[in-house]
Amino acid sequence: GDGNPPSPTPAPPPAQPPIAPARRYQAARTSLGNYARTGSRDDLKRGLGHYTATGLGGSAQATRRMARTAVNAGKLYGALSALSSGTALPADVPIDRAALAGRPAREIADEIARALQPPDGTQDAEASRDAISRSLSELLAAEPDVDMLALTPAQIDLVIQTYVGEDLCRRIDLDVGKTIIDKAPTLADGQSRLEDMKAYVRQEVARLFRARFDRGQRLSRQNAASLASGVIQSTFDVFEEYLR
Repeated sequence: GDGNPPSPTPAPPPAQPPIAPARRYQAARTSLGNYARTGSRDDLKRGLGHYTATGLGGSAQATRRMARTAVNAGKLYGALSALSSGTALPADVPIDRAALAGRPAREIADEIARALQPPDGTQDAEASRDAISRSLSELLAAEPDVDMLALTPAQIDLVIQTYVGEDLCRRIDLDVGKTIIDKAPTLADGQSRLEDMKAYVRQEVARLFRARFDRGQRLSRQNAASLASGVIQSTFDVFEEYLR
């Protein structure tokens, strides 16, 4: 040796969620299988509870796993509010406002979704982009004359809330949705139960956003990501409560 002290141990890499045991979704699948067969709301709730508690390792761990959703909610809020106020767009959002002016709302929505979640070949990115796209589409369906480049704060709030609900539904669907389709008496029943589950999840997310708005918490460019993360955690908390 040359007498130098040993080099400091490198910092550990950021914690990845632990690799879960293969059967981690077993309890969730059992309850969701019962729900698929009968349509019982209690089985649905139990399934979502097991999905959170044993499938994802509890609400805090589940929220960490949805970190991309919270970050995207913040980016989406930043982009929509910048487009609406005519202020500079966040540096990491490659949208040219002038190039979008005068284009159909549907095209603008697609451009926004693509800029916020560029394709990277992963299923998560695909699902995320689709959720952004759907949240904008829902606003368009409700308000066909909406100006995508001049959304009101209430419209932006609604898009963010819809996006978080959509993305959470997609995550659950990717993890355990197949069970509902497989265990239902018919394919049509399976599709309908899956839609019912998603409607239920979206409803919970919307309710928890409203609760925060009612307490005077407002979305802003500074807090949109952390508020979305708080709502995601509250939703998983509700699901875990179903097991108590």
